[in-house]
Amino acid sequence: MNRLPPLPGILRGAPIAALVTLLLALPAGAAEPPPLGRLFNTAQQRAQLDAQRYGAAQPAAPVEATSPAPPPPPPPAPLVLNGVVRPARGAATVWLNQEALPDSRRIVRRDGKVTLILPSGQRVTLKPGQRYDETTGEVRDETR
Repeated sequence: MNRLPPLPGILRGAPIAALVTLLLALPAGAAEPPPLGRLFNTAQQRAQLDAQRYGAAQPAAPVEATSPAPPPPPPPAPLVLNGVVRPARGAATVWLNQEALPDSRRIVRRDGKVTLILPSGQRVTLKPGQRYDETTGEVRDETR
């Protein structure tokens, strides 16, 4: 059996010393770090901290959160009844301002007129090619 040659005196205790050093470097208990808590302060707390830091007492002015007033809504665009498509079977499609109108906002009559239910609840009856101006309440032909 082959044996390794003996280590010199200094190196014999080296593995044990390395193990002891490693064990001493580990923390005694795996303690969790304390929670950070609140990271940001209110304006008043920041002013108080500044006063303590710089030695001058500065009264904290209350900060008011003011948002700019929203712009007034644009005037309603005129409604133009572009047309009604009536298939042989099924529901008719009404085209208002170049878009198909949902069934809940319109009533198609037999004479080709359409009664529109506006978001305000008001009802307006138009023929294809007519325009309704909500600001004036005027109905007129689009060709004019």
